[in-house]
Amino acid sequence: MKRQRLGFTLVELLVVISIIGVLLALTTAAVQAARERARQLQCSNNLRQFGLAGTLHESSKGQFPGYVQDFGFFAGGVDPSSEVRATVASHRKIGTWGVALLPYLEALPTYERWTEDRYPILSDGSDATNGAFEGNGFHPYAAANLAIFQCPSNPVVSGSKGKNGYVSNNGMCHLRPDGSTIAGVSFLTSQSRTNGIGNSKYNISSVRSSDGGGVSVSQGPRVRLDDIKDGAGNTILYTENVQAFPWHRAGLINGSDLKSSTLPNSYDVPFDANTTPKIEAARYIHGVVWHYEDHAAGAATTPTWNSSVGEAPIAVHSLHRINGGGTGSGSTSQDMFVKVVSNMRDARDLARPSSAHNDGVNAVMASGAIRYIMDSIDYRVYQAMLTPQGKQSDVPWNEFVVTDQVDR
Repeated sequence: MKRQRLGFTLVELLVVISIIGVLLALTTAAVQAARERARQLQCSNNLRQFGLAGTLHESSKGQFPGYVQDFGFFAGGVDPSSEVRATVASHRKIGTWGVALLPYLEALPTYERWTEDRYPILSDGSDATNGAFEGNGFHPYAAANLAIFQCPSNPVVSGSKGKNGYVSNNGMCHLRPDGSTIAGVSFLTSQSRTNGIGNSKYNISSVRSSDGGGVSVSQGPRVRLDDIKDGAGNTILYTENVQAFPWHRAGLINGSDLKSSTLPNSYDVPFDANTTPKIEAARYIHGVVWHYEDHAAGAATTPTWNSSVGEAPIAVHSLHRINGGGTGSGSTSQDMFVKVVSNMRDARDLARPSSAHNDGVNAVMASGAIRYIMDSIDYRVYQAMLTPQGKQSDVPWNEFVVTDQVDR
């Protein structure tokens, strides 16, 4: 008589466990993928709001916001929002494109802190910001953590206040990787409305002019929707950068840099003029730029390079590409997340779109459309997506025409 089995054999048990393991692995991968899609969707929704806010600002103010702007002056005295009636020294209110968009992002109370003369943006109390990223001395109400500025996929935490993962299209970088100026291109000409959207709206006529150590950071032209000749759907307004600095801090300035005993209309704010003005860093830590580089540089046969510049480009640096690795190795792996902006060269090199998404970044175009741009995109296409008027711009080969490459 055949005996009835009362359980599984060892082989059967192992097979069942293996099947369960495979199913769990597939389920976990699917759940993680779904979560990332949800995070990416939230990120694209944030950028969509930035795009709408940018066009509303253009319609209301007659131009897109700049990467650094003057929002007024606090004459000194009691902070009306302080429970202990704290007294704050006089200071200018110099902020970023993020500040300019606040009223269109349902953050009017924070915007009023920046634009109403009765409120200071600095604090001398223990609640003031204190860190390498958010800067020292800013009032917490002027450096609030707003969800709209934070991509849920971004693993980089840049300080505890004003957390931010988004940047504006700031056009051309007028410097070579070694810091020397490109022939035929100055800081001011690089801010042309043909080269990009965002530029400086704060004019430092001469920093530390009294001892001859001044460096001029000139104000750029007004850029409007009508200036985008290559198509609003082909021109980036805002995108992502994992090294973006807090949204409130213009350049590498601290609260002490904004304090001034001079008249409210004085632009001679004492920024560091021994090397590069701290405020110029705003172009790179709050924006993306394109460099005067081309993949055909040095080749046996090259295009006719842009005659308005007067020199041939260099090869495209690996750091300057979308998701360019942060270690200088040319890798697009997650080593880019550990690189920190510690000097102006780092700031220029890392002023490129980057994200924690898979193989690309989100961007909002001037039309309001959201595009997912792959990090394998041709650098000429990247340059074209940042230049509102490619043929009149200072890109190395200004005869290049974008067709359907933007959608790849």
